[in-house]
Amino acid sequence: MIQKSQIQKWVAAFAAAACLAVPAGAETVRKLGFVNVDRIHRESVQAQNIQNKLDTEFAPRQRQLEKLQNEIEVSAQKAEKLKAGKARAAAMAELERQRREVRGSQAQLAEEYDLRRNEEFAALQNNANRVILELAKKEGYDLIVHDVIFIDARFDITDKVIREMNR
Repeated sequence: MIQKSQIQKWVAAFAAAACLAVPAGAETVRKLGFVNVDRIHRESVQAQNIQNKLDTEFAPRQRQLEKLQNEIEVSAQKAEKLKAGKARAAAMAELERQRREVRGSQAQLAEEYDLRRNEEFAALQNNANRVILELAKKEGYDLIVHDVIFIDARFDITDKVIREMNR
């Protein structure tokens, strides 16, 4: 009589053989492409427009914060010249309060900028993905990858993707 452990061994051997046989009959990748997402985010017209839009949107607040910092530094120089006493202590305390307020405003501005940038670049990435899929179908690519450690330059289709996005 066949024991349970022998049946398990036969089933395992059959499963392993089946797994090994599949790749032999599987189709190989005939056409491979690579996309450098960082270049798309730097060089496409859409990316440049996003950067200009963000600069325009956030520049006034950034300039205002820089102006406040300069005013604080001028006040700090004046406070340093005061003699030790209540007036100087009060001036230094006020300067520290203003510096904390400016740091908080800078952190808030940076957070808002990052949020807006991420929103805008998510739309750019969706557009890039659409263009990549269209290009893959049109030119018969089997596989398109990004974020690799090394790939031969002949597989790089980033320029094609950027050209299509810029149309």
